[in-house]
Amino acid sequence: MRVLVTGASGMLGCNLIPLLKERGYEIVAMVNRGSLDKRPWAREILRGVELIEARVEEFNGSLRVDAVFHLAAVLRGPTMRVNYGGTVNLLRRVEADTFLLVSSILAPGDGLKVRADEEAPCMPITGYERSKCEAERRVLESGARPIVVRPGWIYGPFSINPDILSIARWIKRGIRPVLISEELPLALVHARDVSRAMIHLLETGEEGIFNVRGPRMYTMGELLDEISSFLGKSGGIRIPISRGLVRLASRFFDVVRYLYLAPEDVPIGKLEATGYRPTIELREGMRESLSWMRSQGLI
Repeated sequence: MRVLVTGASGMLGCNLIPLLKERGYEIVAMVNRGSLDKRPWAREILRGVELIEARVEEFNGSLRVDAVFHLAAVLRGPTMRVNYGGTVNLLRRVEADTFLLVSSILAPGDGLKVRADEEAPCMPITGYERSKCEAERRVLESGARPIVVRPGWIYGPFSINPDILSIARWIKRGIRPVLISEELPLALVHARDVSRAMIHLLETGEEGIFNVRGPRMYTMGELLDEISSFLGKSGGIRIPISRGLVRLASRFFDVVRYLYLAPEDVPIGKLEATGYRPTIELREGMRESLSWMRSQGLI
């Protein structure tokens, strides 16, 4: 099977590509120009793969593949142009039987306050939420078989995003940043579990919207404990960050927006009904992630 993977040099792409190679897929990888110079580890992972260097919203070629794994997105800045416009451009220019969009649990926006399953109403507030909500709509209305995955908070190796990295750096300095509450529920999910879920949905012929998270919901305290344990830091100065401050910051930072909305549970019964089960527990996954960050001199 020939597949296109956009955002192939990012964290999720670097976890997905090796799994696709193992299963014998023929891979076309789309990356932004210059991204492999900034991410030398991605160059090695993409060795032997057909490369297209182009931004998804600017790609002006034509392509025929069996399936698209559309991972490319931005969290801030030109979200509508890249996340929505890029999706529309790919739907126009790439002929595919299946179009799989990586969306976000944040796509419904304030709809998460109503319900957190796949039927949550789209009530986006931020530009990122609007871009994902509209991109989902276009994929679901396209002529291709639509698969939309809504992961929770993705973590894993090959990540240079500031979320887990910033927390680890604070803890390394002896600061325990408690965002809202130690008991705040988190739908953390390892990038390899998301990748396995996507391949499973493609290969089993499923379609529609699917939430994706780890084997269970975790808490902010558990996340901080696992990072502290890896770094050999116990205790530390506990600095609580109030819900009000998080609410203010959530207007500008979408990871913080997720913390503000934080549903008690992100149900994955629809995904599990297809026969898929996430397997990577937080301790195993976080140690792998932090080990990679340490190997790159990031922490």
